[in-house]
Amino acid sequence: MHALDHNAGGPVDARVLARFLEIERACPGNPASAHQLGRRARAVVEDARTQVAAALAVAVDDVVFCSGGTEANNLAVLGLGDRHKPVAMAPVEHPSIVEAARARGIVWWRVDRDGLAQPERTEQPPGLLCLVHAQSEVGAIQPVAVAAAIADEMKVPLHVDAAQSLGRIALGEVVRIATSVSISPHKCGGLRGSGVLLVRDAERALHPLLRGGSQEHGLRPGTTSPSLAAATALAIELAVREQPQRAERMASARDAFVHALALHGIEHRVLTPRASLPNTAMIAFMRVDGRALLPTLDLESVCASHGSACSSGSPQPPAVLLAMGLTDAEARACVRFSFGADTTQDDARDAAMRVARGVARVQKKN
Repeated sequence: MHALDHNAGGPVDARVLARFLEIERACPGNPASAHQLGRRARAVVEDARTQVAAALAVAVDDVVFCSGGTEANNLAVLGLGDRHKPVAMAPVEHPSIVEAARARGIVWWRVDRDGLAQPERTEQPPGLLCLVHAQSEVGAIQPVAVAAAIADEMKVPLHVDAAQSLGRIALGEVVRIATSVSISPHKCGGLRGSGVLLVRDAERALHPLLRGGSQEHGLRPGTTSPSLAAATALAIELAVREQPQRAERMASARDAFVHALALHGIEHRVLTPRASLPNTAMIAFMRVDGRALLPTLDLESVCASHGSACSSGSPQPPAVLLAMGLTDAEARACVRFSFGADTTQDDARDAAMRVARGVARVQKKN
């Protein structure tokens, strides 16, 4: 089986799982409780918060633990800035950004043929700017610095979804210039069901979505899991420290895949631009019915996708592809292949052979 859908999620790092199990067994208390078991659990959560802050060079109080990238994005989009004003963004964002922003209204930016958003100043300042760091379908690294300059000029907060970035590309500048950044560790060795939102002066800047207790600066009521917090912190620390080596391995696997695919003579076009995630290749196959392609690849033991797992139930192709100028038929014939740090070049070449065989089978039926 070739798992080439790491942008949707990947295997947990053994070191991270071991940390989770260690804390789960040793720390049964509720971090909000005042007794010694509660205090011990609380200490684990705060140690994890400090570990995240150190790894990403932010203030400890800027770290908010949550259930994943979707919750982090919703907290930011629905809670930052003037909530009576719309959100400025491009059709490059994850559904958890777009659907949350619909409640406020959206001012759309254009997208170029490489999948890059074109941030621009609006006549009336919006309530919030959003720009994903690395686009999840085509992998294009977005002009966050441009958006940050516009946000500063208009005195509007900027939220950056960095779910695809951790462990793949450097995060330092983005964390420094954005008002808030969402992180989804399960794509780089962390556990599903955990995430982090980094927010400058979080307690004053955000409005909570849920009501209840005062956990996580009063922004996320409910019991914080010490085990998930500790595992998430370790996953982030490892991803930041090992990012250059992981990126090199992912890029070598991706490049081997693309090269091998070309050798098999299947007509295709790589849509992922040069400045992109090192692990991502969005490929358009010629004369292919997209509705038949993914199941055929699955039969070839290649796990891939059209795009975001959160929009996999949608009958529409990824919005970014249409915004890039592809026709509906061309967009439906695209497949995203995303590689992990554990994907070898031999794995990639074998997967390319299987993909070529599957594409040829679909083309023959058309």
